[in-house]
Amino acid sequence: MTLDSLTHGAQRHVQDYLDSDTRKLVTILCLPLIDGVFATLLVSGAIQTFSDVVTVSLTIFTGAGALAILYSSTETSQEARKIVLKSAPLLIIGAVAVSMVAPVYEQLVYVGRMETVAGLALLVIAGKMLQIDLADHLSVPAVIITGLVLSIKSPEAIYFTYSYLYPAITTALTASLALLLASYISRERFNLDYIRRGAGIVLLVIALSMFGVKTPSNLALFIFGASIAFSMEPFGERF
Repeated sequence: MTLDSLTHGAQRHVQDYLDSDTRKLVTILCLPLIDGVFATLLVSGAIQTFSDVVTVSLTIFTGAGALAILYSSTETSQEARKIVLKSAPLLIIGAVAVSMVAPVYEQLVYVGRMETVAGLALLVIAGKMLQIDLADHLSVPAVIITGLVLSIKSPEAIYFTYSYLYPAITTALTASLALLLASYISRERFNLDYIRRGAGIVLLVIALSMFGVKTPSNLALFIFGASIAFSMEPFGERF
């Protein structure tokens, strides 16, 4: 057995595991890990309480985009659960990796400034969800990269810590569980526009809190729950 045949076999195995629908879901789920939003939220203290974990997992990871892919790419609940179970381990592994990088990230930048950057990034994401034209001309990675450049400091020493590991894992697990529960619900009962708008408003609330505006601790969860209730047919047809 040659090296080429082993490589080809491994590639084929990965392709079989990560089919087209699974790759789409993995991509949308892992965007917050790739563009730096999740790391910024970790080091800025935005994921500390159970309410924070639930809010971030339901808005940043398991939002309208993930639900739209889940419901549009599958025809049955069984198919939906299958791609969720394939995607969840990759999301958790990615979250763990980000939690390991985050401590170094924290030592290289002024976290206070990055908290403002995270708020701006969430405003851009919220604007896109709410279909605000101005947001289409802004890029989340560009906002974060610019913030990083303006926030860089020279540390005396760099050390590692596992303090972000627990919130990262619990957030990824919560997001995966929420998506798995969503796979049991018939997609015909949802109006995804309501969920998208609700998630956008939730992100606005989170962004305001990161700018120092005091908001009720459970307001974000209440808004997102209300958007789900409105999205359920035939309730949503009344409005």
